[in-house]
Amino acid sequence: MAAVGPGGLLLIDKPQGITSFKVVDHVRRLLLATDPALTPVRGPRGRGMPRPPRFKCGHAGTLDPMATGLLIVLVGKGSRLSPFLLGQDKTYAATVSFGVGTDTLDRMGQTTEQAPVPPTPDGLESVLEGFRGPILQVPPLISALKKDGQALYKRVRSGQEVAEPEARPVTIRRLELQAVRWGEQKDDALVHEVDLLVNCSSGTYVRSLARDVALAWGTVGHLSALRRLDIGPFALSKAVTGVLEATGEELVSHLLPLAAALPQTPTLVLDTEEAEAIRQGGQPGADWLKRLDAAPVVVGKSDPLFRLMDRCGDLVAVGRLDETGTPCTAVVIPRTSPNKDDEICD
Repeated sequence: MAAVGPGGLLLIDKPQGITSFKVVDHVRRLLLATDPALTPVRGPRGRGMPRPPRFKCGHAGTLDPMATGLLIVLVGKGSRLSPFLLGQDKTYAATVSFGVGTDTLDRMGQTTEQAPVPPTPDGLESVLEGFRGPILQVPPLISALKKDGQALYKRVRSGQEVAEPEARPVTIRRLELQAVRWGEQKDDALVHEVDLLVNCSSGTYVRSLARDVALAWGTVGHLSALRRLDIGPFALSKAVTGVLEATGEELVSHLLPLAAALPQTPTLVLDTEEAEAIRQGGQPGADWLKRLDAAPVVVGKSDPLFRLMDRCGDLVAVGRLDETGTPCTAVVIPRTSPNKDDEICD
Protein backbone atom coordinates (compact mmCIF):
# COMPACT_ATOMS: atom_id res chain seq x y z
CA MET A 1 0.00 0.00 0.00
CA ALA A 2 1.04 3.59 -0.61
CA ALA A 3 2.37 5.56 2.36
CA VAL A 4 1.47 9.17 3.08
CA GLY A 5 4.41 9.64 5.46
CA PRO A 6 4.62 13.07 7.09
CA GLY A 7 2.15 14.48 4.57
CA GLY A 8 2.51 17.28 2.09
CA LEU A 9 0.39 19.23 -0.37
CA LEU A 10 -2.23 18.12 -2.85
CA LEU A 11 -3.28 20.41 -5.66
CA ILE A 12 -6.92 19.60 -6.37
CA ASP A 13 -9.19 20.78 -9.19
CA LYS A 14 -12.33 21.28 -7.11
CA PRO A 15 -15.51 20.23 -8.91
CA GLN A 16 -18.64 22.34 -8.94
CA GLY A 17 -21.45 21.88 -6.44
CA ILE A 18 -19.40 20.73 -3.46
CA THR A 19 -17.89 22.68 -0.58
CA SER A 20 -14.16 22.91 0.00
CA PHE A 21 -14.68 21.26 3.39
CA LYS A 22 -16.27 18.20 1.79
CA VAL A 23 -13.39 17.90 -0.68
CA VAL A 24 -10.87 18.03 2.17
CA ASP A 25 -12.85 15.46 4.18
CA HIS A 26 -13.09 13.18 1.14
CA VAL A 27 -9.32 13.37 0.60
CA ARG A 28 -8.65 12.67 4.27
CA ARG A 29 -10.87 9.57 4.27
CA LEU A 30 -9.23 8.22 1.12
CA LEU A 31 -5.74 8.68 2.53
CA LEU A 32 -6.67 7.10 5.86
CA ALA A 33 -7.96 4.05 4.01
CA THR A 34 -4.83 3.89 1.87
CA ASP A 35 -2.12 4.05 4.54
CA PRO A 36 -2.69 1.67 7.48
CA ALA A 37 -0.18 3.60 9.57
CA LEU A 38 -2.59 6.56 9.59
CA THR A 39 -5.71 4.65 10.65
CA PRO A 40 -6.86 5.99 14.04
CA VAL A 41 -6.89 3.46 16.88
CA ARG A 42 -10.42 2.37 17.73
CA GLY A 43 -11.79 2.03 21.21
CA PRO A 44 -10.94 3.80 24.49
CA ARG A 45 -7.37 4.61 25.44
CA GLY A 46 -6.25 2.98 28.66
CA ARG A 47 -4.04 4.57 31.31
CA GLY A 48 -0.44 4.74 30.15
CA MET A 49 -1.30 3.84 26.57
CA PRO A 50 -0.18 6.14 23.75
CA ARG A 51 -2.72 8.48 22.22
CA PRO A 52 -4.34 7.40 18.94
CA PRO A 53 -2.58 8.89 15.94
CA ARG A 54 -4.15 12.10 14.65
CA PHE A 55 -4.18 12.78 10.95
CA LYS A 56 -5.31 16.18 9.81
CA CYS A 57 -6.13 17.70 6.46
CA GLY A 58 -6.88 21.34 5.78
CA HIS A 59 -6.91 23.77 2.89
CA ALA A 60 -5.22 27.02 1.98
CA GLY A 61 -8.12 29.17 0.86
CA THR A 62 -11.72 28.09 0.37
CA LEU A 63 -13.82 28.10 -2.79
CA ASP A 64 -17.59 28.58 -2.85
CA PRO A 65 -19.61 25.50 -3.91
CA MET A 66 -20.42 27.15 -7.25
CA ALA A 67 -16.74 27.74 -8.01
CA THR A 68 -14.27 25.29 -9.51
CA GLY A 69 -10.52 25.23 -9.81
CA LEU A 70 -7.42 25.13 -7.69
CA LEU A 71 -7.77 24.08 -4.07
CA ILE A 72 -4.61 23.41 -2.06
CA VAL A 73 -5.23 20.56 0.38
CA LEU A 74 -2.73 20.40 3.23
CA VAL A 75 -2.12 16.81 4.25
CA GLY A 76 -0.79 15.62 7.63
CA LYS A 77 2.01 17.86 8.89
CA GLY A 78 1.30 20.10 5.90
CA SER A 79 -1.56 21.60 7.94
CA ARG A 80 1.09 23.44 9.97
CA LEU A 81 2.05 25.43 6.88
CA SER A 82 -1.40 26.94 6.34
CA PRO A 83 -0.51 30.43 7.71
CA PHE A 84 2.15 30.88 5.02
CA LEU A 85 -0.13 29.95 2.12
CA LEU A 86 -3.30 31.87 2.93
CA GLY A 87 -2.11 35.36 2.08
CA GLN A 88 -0.97 34.79 -1.50
CA ASP A 89 -2.34 36.41 -4.65
CA LYS A 90 -4.85 34.43 -6.71
CA THR A 91 -5.96 34.38 -10.33
CA TYR A 92 -9.49 33.64 -11.49
CA ALA A 93 -11.45 33.22 -14.69
CA ALA A 94 -14.79 34.87 -13.94
CA THR A 95 -18.03 35.29 -15.85
CA VAL A 96 -20.20 38.29 -14.94
CA SER A 97 -23.85 38.47 -16.00
CA PHE A 98 -25.49 41.90 -16.21
CA GLY A 99 -29.07 43.00 -15.71
CA VAL A 100 -29.88 40.84 -12.65
CA GLY A 101 -28.67 41.22 -9.07
CA THR A 102 -28.86 38.45 -6.45
CA ASP A 103 -28.64 38.30 -2.66
CA THR A 104 -25.51 36.14 -2.75
CA LEU A 105 -23.97 38.17 -5.62
CA ASP A 106 -23.73 34.96 -7.68
CA ARG A 107 -26.08 32.78 -9.71
CA MET A 108 -26.85 30.55 -6.72
CA GLY A 109 -28.77 33.35 -5.00
CA GLN A 110 -32.27 34.76 -5.21
CA THR A 111 -32.95 37.63 -7.60
CA THR A 112 -33.15 40.91 -5.70
CA GLU A 113 -33.34 43.42 -8.54
CA GLN A 114 -33.26 43.82 -12.28
CA ALA A 115 -32.10 46.75 -14.38
CA PRO A 116 -31.62 47.63 -18.05
CA VAL A 117 -28.17 46.94 -19.48
CA PRO A 118 -26.15 49.19 -21.76
CA PRO A 119 -27.08 48.67 -25.43
CA THR A 120 -23.50 47.69 -26.31
CA PRO A 121 -20.47 46.58 -24.28
CA ASP A 122 -18.31 49.36 -25.70
CA GLY A 123 -18.00 51.31 -22.44
CA LEU A 124 -17.02 48.40 -20.25
CA GLU A 125 -13.26 48.76 -20.69
CA SER A 126 -13.26 52.26 -19.21
CA VAL A 127 -15.31 50.96 -16.26
CA LEU A 128 -12.80 48.16 -15.63
CA GLU A 129 -9.97 50.68 -15.56
CA GLY A 130 -11.45 52.16 -12.38
CA PHE A 131 -11.05 48.83 -10.57
CA ARG A 132 -7.40 48.17 -11.37
CA GLY A 133 -4.93 48.69 -8.56
CA PRO A 134 -5.72 49.31 -4.86
CA ILE A 135 -9.46 49.68 -4.18
CA LEU A 136 -11.85 49.56 -1.25
CA GLN A 137 -14.28 46.64 -1.44
CA VAL A 138 -17.37 45.79 0.61
CA PRO A 139 -17.53 42.00 1.19
CA PRO A 140 -20.80 40.15 0.52
CA LEU A 141 -23.31 39.92 3.35
CA ILE A 142 -23.70 36.21 2.66
CA SER A 143 -20.12 35.18 3.35
CA ALA A 144 -18.03 33.35 5.91
CA LEU A 145 -16.82 36.60 7.47
CA LYS A 146 -17.58 36.61 11.17
CA LYS A 147 -19.21 39.15 13.46
CA ASP A 148 -19.22 38.45 17.19
CA GLY A 149 -17.95 34.94 16.49
CA GLN A 150 -20.69 33.95 14.03
CA ALA A 151 -20.46 33.81 10.23
CA LEU A 152 -22.45 36.54 8.49
CA TYR A 153 -24.26 34.07 6.24
CA LYS A 154 -25.61 32.23 9.30
CA ARG A 155 -26.90 35.48 10.77
CA VAL A 156 -28.59 36.46 7.52
CA ARG A 157 -30.21 33.07 6.98
CA SER A 158 -31.49 32.96 10.56
CA GLY A 159 -33.37 36.21 9.91
CA GLN A 160 -31.13 38.50 11.97
CA GLU A 161 -30.68 42.13 11.01
CA VAL A 162 -27.12 42.36 9.70
CA ALA A 163 -25.33 45.58 8.83
CA GLU A 164 -23.30 45.73 5.65
CA PRO A 165 -19.64 44.87 6.31
CA GLU A 166 -17.14 47.70 6.28
CA ALA A 167 -15.16 48.28 3.11
CA ARG A 168 -11.63 46.97 3.22
CA PRO A 169 -8.59 47.49 1.02
CA VAL A 170 -7.77 44.93 -1.67
CA THR A 171 -5.65 45.09 -4.81
CA ILE A 172 -6.70 44.06 -8.31
CA ARG A 173 -3.41 43.53 -10.12
CA ARG A 174 -4.91 42.37 -13.43
CA LEU A 175 -8.43 42.81 -14.74
CA GLU A 176 -8.73 41.85 -18.39
CA LEU A 177 -11.72 41.46 -20.64
CA GLN A 178 -11.49 38.02 -22.26
CA ALA A 179 -14.80 37.53 -24.08
CA VAL A 180 -18.18 39.23 -24.56
CA ARG A 181 -21.61 37.67 -25.19
CA TRP A 182 -24.01 40.58 -25.57
CA GLY A 183 -27.64 39.94 -26.43
CA GLU A 184 -26.98 36.34 -27.44
CA GLN A 185 -29.62 33.62 -27.14
CA LYS A 186 -28.88 31.09 -24.41
CA ASP A 187 -31.32 28.67 -22.78
CA ASP A 188 -34.35 30.52 -24.18
CA ALA A 189 -33.14 33.86 -22.84
CA LEU A 190 -30.97 36.74 -23.95
CA VAL A 191 -27.68 36.91 -22.07
CA HIS A 192 -25.47 39.91 -21.45
CA GLU A 193 -22.27 38.56 -19.95
CA VAL A 194 -18.51 38.91 -20.12
CA ASP A 195 -15.53 36.76 -19.19
CA LEU A 196 -12.84 38.41 -17.07
CA LEU A 197 -9.35 37.39 -16.00
CA VAL A 198 -8.77 38.61 -12.44
CA ASN A 199 -5.50 38.54 -10.52
CA CYS A 200 -6.03 39.90 -7.03
CA SER A 201 -4.72 40.05 -3.50
CA SER A 202 -5.84 37.64 -0.84
CA GLY A 203 -9.19 38.59 0.68
CA THR A 204 -10.71 39.85 -2.57
CA TYR A 205 -14.27 38.74 -3.27
CA VAL A 206 -14.81 38.30 -7.00
CA ARG A 207 -18.56 38.29 -6.27
CA SER A 208 -18.26 41.80 -4.88
CA LEU A 209 -16.16 42.82 -7.86
CA ALA A 210 -18.93 41.62 -10.21
CA ARG A 211 -21.51 43.65 -8.29
CA ASP A 212 -19.39 46.77 -8.21
CA VAL A 213 -18.41 46.68 -11.90
CA ALA A 214 -22.09 46.41 -12.83
CA LEU A 215 -23.09 49.28 -10.56
CA ALA A 216 -20.29 51.47 -11.92
CA TRP A 217 -21.64 50.75 -15.40
CA GLY A 218 -25.13 51.91 -14.45
CA THR A 219 -26.78 48.50 -14.10
CA VAL A 220 -26.76 45.48 -11.77
CA GLY A 221 -25.02 42.14 -12.13
CA HIS A 222 -23.84 38.95 -10.51
CA LEU A 223 -21.10 36.35 -10.81
CA SER A 224 -22.31 33.45 -12.93
CA ALA A 225 -19.12 31.35 -13.10
CA LEU A 226 -15.77 31.28 -11.31
CA ARG A 227 -12.68 29.14 -11.78
CA ARG A 228 -9.48 29.61 -9.76
CA LEU A 229 -6.42 29.29 -11.97
CA ASP A 230 -3.58 29.75 -9.51
CA ILE A 231 -2.62 30.53 -5.94
CA GLY A 232 0.78 32.18 -5.63
CA PRO A 233 3.26 29.88 -7.42
CA PHE A 234 0.79 26.97 -7.65
CA ALA A 235 -1.04 26.43 -10.96
CA LEU A 236 -4.28 24.64 -11.78
CA SER A 237 -2.50 22.83 -14.63
CA LYS A 238 -0.69 20.72 -12.00
CA ALA A 239 -3.84 19.81 -10.07
CA VAL A 240 -5.53 16.42 -9.70
CA THR A 241 -8.77 16.25 -11.66
CA GLY A 242 -11.68 13.95 -10.88
CA VAL A 243 -10.89 13.88 -7.17
CA LEU A 244 -14.25 12.34 -6.28
CA GLU A 245 -13.46 9.34 -8.50
CA ALA A 246 -9.77 9.06 -7.62
CA THR A 247 -8.29 6.32 -5.43
CA GLY A 248 -6.17 6.93 -2.38
CA GLU A 249 -3.14 5.51 -4.21
CA GLU A 250 -3.65 8.03 -7.02
CA LEU A 251 -3.77 10.89 -4.53
CA VAL A 252 -0.60 9.71 -2.79
CA SER A 253 1.18 9.62 -6.15
CA HIS A 254 0.38 13.34 -6.60
CA LEU A 255 1.38 14.35 -3.08
CA LEU A 256 3.96 17.13 -3.08
CA PRO A 257 6.57 17.12 -0.30
CA LEU A 258 6.33 19.61 2.54
CA ALA A 259 9.31 21.51 1.18
CA ALA A 260 7.28 22.33 -1.94
CA ALA A 261 4.90 24.50 0.09
CA LEU A 262 7.14 27.56 -0.17
CA PRO A 263 9.10 27.19 -3.41
CA GLN A 264 9.77 30.92 -3.64
CA THR A 265 11.55 31.09 -0.29
CA PRO A 266 15.33 30.68 0.06
CA THR A 267 16.80 27.55 1.59
CA LEU A 268 19.19 26.94 4.47
CA VAL A 269 20.61 23.41 4.50
CA LEU A 270 21.34 22.06 7.98
CA ASP A 271 23.76 19.37 9.02
CA THR A 272 22.55 16.47 11.17
CA GLU A 273 23.28 18.13 14.52
CA GLU A 274 21.70 21.44 13.50
CA ALA A 275 18.58 19.74 12.18
CA GLU A 276 18.16 17.76 15.38
CA ALA A 277 18.66 20.89 17.49
CA ILE A 278 15.92 22.72 15.59
CA ARG A 279 13.56 19.75 15.92
CA GLN A 280 14.21 19.79 19.67
CA GLY A 281 13.19 23.45 19.99
CA GLY A 282 16.46 25.22 19.22
CA GLN A 283 16.65 28.43 17.20
CA PRO A 284 18.79 29.21 14.15
CA GLY A 285 21.89 31.25 14.83
CA ALA A 286 22.27 34.68 13.27
CA ASP A 287 25.44 33.51 11.52
CA TRP A 288 23.44 30.76 9.77
CA LEU A 289 21.85 33.39 7.52
CA LYS A 290 25.16 33.65 5.64
CA ARG A 291 24.46 30.19 4.24
CA LEU A 292 21.07 31.10 2.76
CA ASP A 293 20.97 30.81 -1.02
CA ALA A 294 19.01 34.12 -1.22
CA ALA A 295 17.53 36.75 1.06
CA PRO A 296 14.39 35.84 3.08
CA VAL A 297 11.18 36.85 1.29
CA VAL A 298 7.73 37.94 2.37
CA VAL A 299 5.02 35.46 1.39
CA GLY A 300 1.49 36.81 1.67
CA LYS A 301 1.20 38.70 4.95
CA SER A 302 3.99 36.85 6.77
CA ASP A 303 7.34 38.11 8.02
CA PRO A 304 10.33 37.44 5.74
CA LEU A 305 10.60 33.65 5.50
CA PHE A 306 13.15 30.98 4.64
CA ARG A 307 13.17 27.18 4.69
CA LEU A 308 15.39 25.05 6.91
CA MET A 309 16.06 21.69 5.23
CA ASP A 310 18.04 18.65 6.26
CA ARG A 311 20.54 17.02 3.92
CA CYS A 312 17.88 14.58 2.74
CA GLY A 313 15.82 17.46 1.40
CA ASP A 314 13.14 17.18 4.08
CA LEU A 315 11.63 20.30 5.58
CA VAL A 316 12.79 20.74 9.18
CA ALA A 317 11.20 24.12 9.85
CA VAL A 318 10.08 27.40 8.37
CA GLY A 319 12.26 30.21 9.62
CA ARG A 320 11.41 33.89 9.78
CA LEU A 321 13.06 37.17 10.63
CA ASP A 322 11.46 39.01 13.54
CA GLU A 323 11.08 42.79 13.70
CA THR A 324 14.73 43.14 14.73
CA GLY A 325 15.98 40.94 11.88
CA THR A 326 16.79 38.05 14.22
CA PRO A 327 16.14 34.58 12.76
CA CYS A 328 13.75 32.26 14.58
CA THR A 329 11.46 29.35 13.75
CA ALA A 330 7.87 30.06 12.73
CA VAL A 331 6.90 26.38 12.63
CA VAL A 332 8.82 23.15 13.17
CA ILE A 333 8.12 19.82 11.46
CA PRO A 334 8.81 17.01 13.94
CA ARG A 335 10.66 13.90 12.90
CA THR A 336 8.24 11.21 11.76
CA SER A 337 10.80 8.36 11.55
CA PRO A 338 12.76 8.25 14.80
CA ASN A 339 15.25 5.75 13.37
CA LYS A 340 16.04 7.75 10.26
CA ASP A 341 19.75 8.33 9.87
CA ASP A 342 20.40 11.72 8.26
CA GLU A 343 24.00 10.80 7.73
CA ILE A 344 23.03 8.73 4.70
CA CYS A 345 22.24 12.00 2.94
CA ASP A 346 25.52 13.72 3.85
